Amino acid sequence: MKPKNIIITGGSSGLGLASATAFAEAGHNITLVARGEKRLLEAAEQLRIKYPDARIEERVLDVSNLDQVRVFAKEITEPVDVLMNNAGLMGPDFALSIEGIESQMATNHIGHFLLTSLLWEKLEEASSPRVISISSVVHRRGKIKASSIEEVRGSKKETYDRWQRYADTKLACLLFARELDLRAQQKGSKVVSVAAHPGWALTGLQINYPNRFDFLAQSAQVGARSQIKAASDASIASGDFIGPRWEAWGRPVKIQGSKRSQDLELMKRLWEISEELTGQKFLA
Repeated sequence: MKPKNIIITGGSSGLGLASATAFAEAGHNITLVARGEKRLLEAAEQLRIKYPDARIEERVLDVSNLDQVRVFAKEITEPVDVLMNNAGLMGPDFALSIEGIESQMATNHIGHFLLTSLLWEKLEEASSPRVISISSVVHRRGKIKASSIEEVRGSKKETYDRWQRYADTKLACLLFARELDLRAQQKGSKVVSVAAHPGWALTGLQINYPNRFDFLAQSAQVGARSQIKAASDASIASGDFIGPRWEAWGRPVKIQGSKRSQDLELMKRLWEISEELTGQKFLA
């Protein structure tokens, strides 16, 4: 089997590293992307040692910084078989990206929207390309309306609810995956867009928010099965959503997601606002 070129954001730990490990074991070419240089270099080196037949590269990138995303995308010269938009923030203190976008939305959705658009030509060059968007079980609590650019930007500290915002961003990831599928099909593209979520898994995001029931959670390796399946199972179609059978636990299967995540008008509004925030027209 010909090695695939796979880009994984947030690839230095948690679900991203678990996915990279599985792909490296299969002999694929992995580009690990993460904002923390020390942990990224350590993760890449460990993969090179353990899987010498896999080509492992690393790039320092804060996906919430849109200028950094633009620079990174220009450096990609080979076809991209899989783009796994995995990097994420969960419930941090209020902060804004350089562009003035609330940090969770900037990292979880907006940065990945721009990255996907800028790598689209490289995805199209691959034989069976896939974009994997990582959502969460808490997308069901998402209330995003995408009624204005100000709402999506979320730049007002006084209205910031860290947990509602996290749910909103994970709903945004799922909305993006579904709208990407629709637009790609309308353009006759071969790129497959699939969303996935890990269920209840300890991935490193929860380090500042320990729960006394954490011992019941899945490991990152088990949680990553959904996104690995989404990226590698040829039976999964564009527009599918993959998650644990029992929502929090279980083998990965095709799931429906919330009714709100299937709102076509909401998908369209969020896409158009994402274009405004990034200054990037995409599959228009």
